[in-house]
Amino acid sequence: MGLFDRVRGVFGGDDPEPEPATGHDDAEAAPEPTTDPDGRGRGGVNEAADGEKSGSHGSHWDTVTTGQMDVISTIRGAVESGMPTEWRTDDGETVVGYRAGAGPVSTLVVTGPDGDLWTAYPVAEGITHELSVETVVPWANGAEAQLTGALGDSTVSVFATNYVTIDERIEGSRQVELAALCYDLNPATDETLTVDDEHEFSTAGMAGFVPFDGGDVDDYVFQTRIESVKQVAFGDATIYRCRAPLFRDAHGNDYEISLYAAEHACDGYVPEPGDDVEGVFWLQGWLA
Repeated sequence: MGLFDRVRGVFGGDDPEPEPATGHDDAEAAPEPTTDPDGRGRGGVNEAADGEKSGSHGSHWDTVTTGQMDVISTIRGAVESGMPTEWRTDDGETVVGYRAGAGPVSTLVVTGPDGDLWTAYPVAEGITHELSVETVVPWANGAEAQLTGALGDSTVSVFATNYVTIDERIEGSRQVELAALCYDLNPATDETLTVDDEHEFSTAGMAGFVPFDGGDVDDYVFQTRIESVKQVAFGDATIYRCRAPLFRDAHGNDYEISLYAAEHACDGYVPEPGDDVEGVFWLQGWLA
């Protein structure tokens, strides 16, 4: 089977209900999330038979594309135009990576020793922070992983976009370029909340995030205030690249990231500097 036949197979070919791309062929899919009213969680997240985690990028592609044929075309273009680079997985297998895209959002494709597609996902340029990595959870294919660590006085989990390129211990202090791809982005309404039945505060200008119930560890619900906006392209899609704080620590310091929201994720809303926004995003990090 050729690579592009494999691409079609990963996305279900001509079947009416295509399966999401998955990082491990032998994994047994877990039941659908029980709390995911808007379908924004990572579809297809599952556990491999040997207990290792196997993840899916189906919903991740929804952040930058509007259809499976767009994804297939994007993967095909990356393999055809990207410069091939050999890496080794945790298990010592040689894989080939292709990264392609002229703008701040690109595509990374990893193929196995036999040329079959292992994984493919969008990668976005971000803002670099020092992350004290405490936990690394490799995926079953040995080429992908998620990290959890301390960022200032907060704890974050991110998908490590270039895990397969790292051949050294990751735990400890690392420079990580953080970016978030939005499943959806909406204007936030200013509310007045009461704490301890007496202290009131406004949510205007708030910057914070919490885990998304029904998603994976790197999926978050957030609210923030946009500082700057620039339109960028990913294939035929228009994407708003925003600079905004991920959160504000106890000392008032902002930890800014690059926040990406495609037009289709905004449902007609056009973000502007100074807007308070809310939504759900996938948080990723590129390791220095």
